[in-house]
Amino acid sequence: MGTNRFTGNCKKGPRLILRNLMKGCWTPNEVAPMRKIVEEEKLSELSLLNSLPEDLWLECLARVPRSSLQTSMMVCQKWRHTLKSGEFYEVRRKIGMVENLLFVFGGAGTGLASAVYCKSSGGWKAGLLCTVRALEENDWLLNYHNADHCLLHAQPAVVKHRIFVLGAIPSCAAVGERECTIVYDAWTKTLTRGAPMIHPRKKFACCVIANRIYVAGGCSRDELSQEALMDAEEYDPELDLWKPIPNMPKKRYGCLGAAVNGIFYVIGGLKLSSMSGLCMQPYAYVGSMDSYNPRTNSWLKTKSLPMGGCVIACTVVRSSIYMLSSLAVELSFWKYDTENELFSKINSPPIPSPLRIDNYLKFSCVTIETSVYIIQVGGSIDDLLRRSGRHGRGLKEGLVLIYDTISEEWSRGPDLPYVKNGATCAVVLC
Repeated sequence: MGTNRFTGNCKKGPRLILRNLMKGCWTPNEVAPMRKIVEEEKLSELSLLNSLPEDLWLECLARVPRSSLQTSMMVCQKWRHTLKSGEFYEVRRKIGMVENLLFVFGGAGTGLASAVYCKSSGGWKAGLLCTVRALEENDWLLNYHNADHCLLHAQPAVVKHRIFVLGAIPSCAAVGERECTIVYDAWTKTLTRGAPMIHPRKKFACCVIANRIYVAGGCSRDELSQEALMDAEEYDPELDLWKPIPNMPKKRYGCLGAAVNGIFYVIGGLKLSSMSGLCMQPYAYVGSMDSYNPRTNSWLKTKSLPMGGCVIACTVVRSSIYMLSSLAVELSFWKYDTENELFSKINSPPIPSPLRIDNYLKFSCVTIETSVYIIQVGGSIDDLLRRSGRHGRGLKEGLVLIYDTISEEWSRGPDLPYVKNGATCAVVLC
C-alpha cells in the first residue's frame, strides 16, 4: 500500500511533491503546533515521506520544477547539500527533468545583461544579469557590472548547471588584485567568484572534459608587449584550483577550443601577434589544429586545416566539429569528422556575400541537440554592406541562424534581444 501511495503522490504534480517534501524537513516540534490545521491524511503523507528510502526521496526531490530549485535550497542544509550534489544532477538528467537553455551574457549599456533562449518556447527572455541585492552583497561584481566591455574576450565553459566565464576584464581593480572567474549557477541564478587562471589571457581556446576545464593559447594581459602563448592550464571546479599542463606545440592567438571524445582540440588562430603600444606587427593565420589528451597528459600530432583563412567560431555535434571560417570576403562552413579524421565543406550560412569580417562583426557557435546555432554577438551586417556601397538587408544586430545537421538545411531563429560588445554564449543542460 505504501508504494502505491507514493506513486500516486508523484502523479499529483511536482509542486505538490515540493510542498510535501518541505513538510518532511520539519522537526517533530515544528509539526506539533500544526496538527490542529493539518488534515489527518496530510500527516499520513508526511510520515510516509519521512520514511522513504534515500534513493526514492532523491528521485522525488529531483522532480521539483527548475523554477523552484532556488527556493528549495533554502529549506534546510540537507536540501542545499543534496541539490548541489553531482548525484542530484545525474538523477534529474536521467528522469528527463533537464532541457537545453541557451544563455547569452554581455554589456547592455546599463550593466551586465543576460538573454536566455528556450527551444520549447521558441523565444528569448532578457534582463539584467546582476540584481541590486547581488551587487550590494558582492562588491567585486561592480567591477564587471559597470564595464561594458568586460566580456569582450571572455570564454564560457559549462560544467553541469554552472557557467564559468573565464578571462572577463574588470573595469578597475585594486593594486595587486587579479581578475576572477565568474561562476553563474543556472539553477539558483546566482553569481560567485572562482579562482583566476594562472596566466591571465585573452583570445584563448577553452573546453570542458570530464567536468574539468582546459584552456590554451591566447595572449598575455600581464605585459605591455603582448605575444601569442603556447602554455595551457587545467581547472578543477570542485577544488577551485588551476594547474599547468604541457605546452601545446605552437603559439596561437585568437584560437578556438572544442572537446570530442575526451580530446581537447585547439583550432586555428594567428601565428605570432607581437604588439607594442598601438602598433600590431604583421601576422599570419595558423592553418592547423593541435589536440591534447588528458588521459596521457600529452599533445598529439598537429593536423592541417583545409579551409584557409581564419576559423571564427566552432561547436561540436556528436563526434563532429563544425567550423565557421572567414577568408577575404567569403564565409564558409566546414565539418570535421573526428572518428574518420575527414574534413568536408557544407552549405554556407545565408549571410550576404561578399562580406569582409571586421573587428566589430562577431559570431558565436553553440549546439542545441543536433542543431548548430550561429549567433551574431557584435557589429552590424547592414553597416558593412553600406560601407561597401550596397543596400542593407534588414540584418542589423543579433542575427540567429540554425543549421539542422540531420536535414542539412538552414533556418532563421528569433533575433537576439540585445547585442553589445562581443557577448559570450553557452548552452546549459539544466
